Amino acid sequence: MNISRPGRIALSTLSLTLLTAPAFAQEGTGLQGSLSFNQRFDYSDNPDLALFPGDPKIKSRSSLRFDLDSETRSERFNLNVGGEFVGAFGDGATDADDLEFRNESAGISYSRSGSDARFSLGASYRRADLTDDVFGFFVDGVFDPDALIIDGGTRTRTDLSGSIETGLDAPFGIEISAFASDRDYQDTTDPELNDQTRREVDATARFRVNPAVTARLLAGLSVSETDDATDTERTNTYVGVGVEGETGGGLSYTGDLTLDNSERSELGVQVSDDQGIGFSISATQEQPDGAFGVRLSSRIDDSGRRTSASVSRDFDLPNGALSLSLGITDQEDGSSELTTRLTYLRDLPDGQFSADIVQQPTTEDGTAFLNTSVNLNYRQSINSISSWDAGFSYGATDEFGSSDGDTRTSASIAYNRELTEDWNLRAGLSATRIDSDGGSDRSRESVFLSVGRDFTFGF
Repeated sequence: MNISRPGRIALSTLSLTLLTAPAFAQEGTGLQGSLSFNQRFDYSDNPDLALFPGDPKIKSRSSLRFDLDSETRSERFNLNVGGEFVGAFGDGATDADDLEFRNESAGISYSRSGSDARFSLGASYRRADLTDDVFGFFVDGVFDPDALIIDGGTRTRTDLSGSIETGLDAPFGIEISAFASDRDYQDTTDPELNDQTRREVDATARFRVNPAVTARLLAGLSVSETDDATDTERTNTYVGVGVEGETGGGLSYTGDLTLDNSERSELGVQVSDDQGIGFSISATQEQPDGAFGVRLSSRIDDSGRRTSASVSRDFDLPNGALSLSLGITDQEDGSSELTTRLTYLRDLPDGQFSADIVQQPTTEDGTAFLNTSVNLNYRQSINSISSWDAGFSYGATDEFGSSDGDTRTSASIAYNRELTEDWNLRAGLSATRIDSDGGSDRSRESVFLSVGRDFTFGF
C-alpha cells in the first residue's frame, strides 16, 4: 500500500506538573473538573475501511475524557486523560472485534504571564489504533495527512514543548521555544510508516530601536532521525537578523535575512549539504473593513529551496467574516504550485455556515508535498431543543509537481436533540471514500447514533 505522509499533526501543548495546582487554590479560583461521556453506535458496511470488507458490523465506541482546569489572571493549568472502549458485534464480527480499551491520551499544561515575561511548558501522549477513525480530519482548518493512514497496528506519539519570553515591554528581550516529538509505530505493514524523533529549538533576541521599530537576532536548530533502512538524519539550522515595526498609518511589517543550512546523513555518513541566503518579508495594512497583506519568502530546508509569494485580504462582514489569500510557491526542482486559502463564516437567522479551503506546501522526510483541503459545514436550528447539520470534507496530498496522490472525501448529515438538560442525542448518515495512488480505493457508508453528556464540578 502506498500512502503519502507529508506533514505531522500540528499539536500545540503548554504545560508543567501537578505541583503547580496549589497556586491556583491560594488565589481562590479553585479547580474545575469535567467528565465527558459519549456512547456511539455505527452500523457500517466497512467500519475499518478494509480492502476486502466482510459482512456489515455494528461498531460500539464508548468515549471517556476527564479534564481538570484552572485559570487566573496570570496562570492557566490543564490536566486531561481519555480513552475509548471499542468493539463490534453482528454477523461480520470476529474475535478481533472484542471490546478493548484503545486510543489512550493524556496531557498536562501550565502557562504563566507576568508584567514583563511569560512562559509555558507542556507534555502530551497519545496511542492510537490505526484501524480506528481517530485522527482528526482537520487540524486548525488544515487537512491532516495522517488521516490517510490505513493500516493495522498502533501509532504512539509523545510531545514535549516549552517557551519563555522576557522583556515584553522593555528595550531588550529574548524568546526561546523548544519542541520534541517521538512517533512510534507497532504491528504495522506499510514500509513508509517509520519511527521518527524530532527536536527543535528557536531563539530570538529583540532590541527596541524606538517605540515603533524593533531589531532582531535569530537562530534555530531542527534535527530529525528516521528509523528507516539507512537511519536517515536531517539537520536544519539558521542564523539571521530581522526587523519589525508599525507606522502611524496602521502598516505593520517584518523582514528577516538568514543563512540557512540543511544536511542529510545516512548510516552516519553525510550525503548532502545545502546552504544559502534566505529571506522573508511581509506587510499588513489595516483597512476600515479588514486588512490587506503581502508576503514574499525564500528559504532552504531538507527539501531544497522553496520560494513563495502571496497576497491576502480580510473582510469584516455584517454577519460574518471572509479571508482570502492567493500565492505561488516554487520548489528547487523547478516545479511550481498555486497556494490558496479561503475562510468564510456567515451567521444565519437560525444557523451558521462555514467554509475553509486551503492549499499549502509542507515538507516531510526531505520531500516537498502540497496539501489541499476543503471543509464545509452548515447548521440549522429546528426549534429550541433540536437542530440538523451537514458537513463535507475533502483532503489530498501530492508530491510537488505531481497530480497523483492520496485523497479522502467524507460527507455527513445529522439530527441533534437535547434529551434532557444534560443529555444530548445525535443521529445521522455518513460516507467516506479513500482513493490511493497506486493502490485500491476504499469506501464506507454508515448509520450512526450517539448519546452523551458532560459532568462539571468544582473542588
